[in-house]
Amino acid sequence: MNALYDMVKEAQENYHYEVNVVSTFEPKIKKSLHLTRPENRDDLEQELKIKIIGYVRNYSLEEVPGLFDLLK
Repeated sequence: MNALYDMVKEAQENYHYEVNVVSTFEPKIKKSLHLTRPENRDDLEQELKIKIIGYVRNYSLEEVPGLFDLLK
């Protein structure tokens, strides 16, 4: 899990590293796309990658809740 945290941190500092985060999720994206119609797969894949990039850019690493925050 620290690897994903580190990749997000690097991607927020340098946008060239966003590719690493997207490629981490690519196997799951490809597998999930088989649940949709073939004619919609390319568009949906692009939208999912755009969403991942958006989440990486907007995710606040300083406000990550701790265990005790989640228990409240």
